[in-house]
Amino acid sequence: MALSRRCLLLISLVAMTAVIGTSEFSMTKCYPTSTPTVNGRGAFHRSLLSLLDDLPHAAARTGFASMRTGGAFARGLCFGDPAPGPCLVCLSDAGGKIAGQCGNASRRAGFLNDGCFLGYADTKASSDDIDIGAVTFSGDSVRGIEAVVDVLEFLDVVHSLVPLSADGWVPTADGTAMASNGDTVRVLAQCAMDLTAAECARCLLNDSVPRMVASWVLTTADGVQVQGKGSVAAVLGSNCYLRLEISAPPRREKIRRIVKDHIVLTVLSCFVVAAAIGALVAHVCCLVMRKARN
Repeated sequence: MALSRRCLLLISLVAMTAVIGTSEFSMTKCYPTSTPTVNGRGAFHRSLLSLLDDLPHAAARTGFASMRTGGAFARGLCFGDPAPGPCLVCLSDAGGKIAGQCGNASRRAGFLNDGCFLGYADTKASSDDIDIGAVTFSGDSVRGIEAVVDVLEFLDVVHSLVPLSADGWVPTADGTAMASNGDTVRVLAQCAMDLTAAECARCLLNDSVPRMVASWVLTTADGVQVQGKGSVAAVLGSNCYLRLEISAPPRREKIRRIVKDHIVLTVLSCFVVAAAIGALVAHVCCLVMRKARN
């Protein structure tokens, strides 16, 4: 049972930032000074540069790190359980960009691309709560999520992955769901390793799932549907990552699943085909017998 149109309309009102079409993007968000500067902007900036230099190496092995140097706090999260090398490169590149764009004028900022998130602030609470996120689509074009995937089944799969994703139990948890047309849907979920189970559930279920559904089938106030295109959809954020991959099975397996899921229609179709063949054979026999009599 898919979500109702009213539910989708409500979900589409969720505040979000969506990037549709390509997964290659970057986003930077700089906040104004949030607290009085005790040691001067120069001291904070020096601490920040040192922190942004050390954090990628600390996060590369596990894909996540949260660190403090002087009065600067920073967090880094690499998406999708990457190898240490790509994670190090992504966070190092993010550190250079965020420092160049925000470091001299802001004491709180976040940088996001399709490979990782990096954020800093002058308090730990502020660094844990950087509001930045995006939804990306890539791969071959497919129908909207409501037409392909049972949204409630998708929600159940994500819910089952939360205990594995929380408290750093595994870097990335994944599960599968079945699409209505027989395609396989792989769901990948990841939470920052310092999130509790409740915080991980809120990030994945209360934030990421509605963002993905609302972006894939976005019902506007005028009733016009804007569909995200692509067989891969990902919700990127500062505390969690959710990815959905749709892949078609081999043709023989797909046919078997269609027959199994539509057994009544299959039997009826076979009966019609058999009747048509029988009628054709009877007609040919009549023609042969008539020729023989003549």
